[in-house]
Formats: sequence, C-alpha cells, structure tokens
Amino acid sequence: MSVFRHLPLLVLLGAGACTGAQTASEPRTPAPESAAAPAAALDVPALVGRNIDQVRRVLGPPHETPDQKVGAEPTAEQMKATKGEDWINTFEHNGVTVVATFNARTRKVRDLVLVGTDEDEILQKGNLSLTSSQYIVLPVVNPSNNREIIGMRVVARK
Repeated sequence: MSVFRHLPLLVLLGAGACTGAQTASEPRTPAPESAAAPAAALDVPALVGRNIDQVRRVLGPPHETPDQKVGAEPTAEQMKATKGEDWINTFEHNGVTVVATFNARTRKVRDLVLVGTDEDEILQKGNLSLTSSQYIVLPVVNPSNNREIIGMRVVARK
C-alpha cells in the first residue's frame, strides 16, 4: 500500500526527467562547440581620431621611403605645392595593409583604408563594426569593376 501512496510523486519525477525530445534509440551526441571568433589583427577603432604620429607608433614606420617620389613626409617643395593636404602613408601590420591619408601640416588623419576584397574579413581583421557611433565604414570600390571592393575606408564621425 505504501507504494501507491508515493505513485503520484514517482510519476511527476519520471515525467520531469523525460521530455520526449529524444527517443531511446537516438544516440546522444554532444553539441558541437562553436569555434571562437579569431582575434582581430588590428584594433582600428583605437586609431580613429588619432594623428599620424600616434598611428605610426602603433603601426610602425610607413613603407614610403625618402628615395621614392612620395616619401613618408612631403619635401619642402611638395609641401608648398600641396599645402600638405592628402598625404598618404602605407603600413603593413599583422598581415593587414592600411593606408592612412593625413594632412602633413596639421598631422590630422583624415581616413584609414584597410586593403582587401572580402568585406567580412576586413571588418573582422580590423575589429570594425558597421554600426559604431565613433566612426563610419565605407566600401572602396574597384574603379575598373564597380561590383568589387578593394578595401574598406574608416572615417571618424564628427
């Protein structure tokens, strides 16, 4: 008689343990572990709003050399002709090519372009978000094929 007294409790415990989602014949397999997202190669948001000297401290020396027609800094003649505006430096950092456009007189960086053809990969490598309140990310379209991108341009929001 005591078994019948505990029968409702046993039924409740048994029902709670079996949800019916899996039959006895189905093998139990562990859920696949999600692969951790690869780390960003470069924290571009940390560079947004910085001057060219601060960018160089993080990315290292630019690839332009004084023996080229366009060096890391404009010559006195080039500074006079261009007023130092729209000078560029090209960097390689952790497998990412970055082109910084800046005003050589004020040292202010106008934009950073991460070179590449895969938008998702560029965003991931640069630790970028399309919805940031600090910067805007714009595609750089291939001039010979407007359906392809050649990079992503990052501009600080004013």
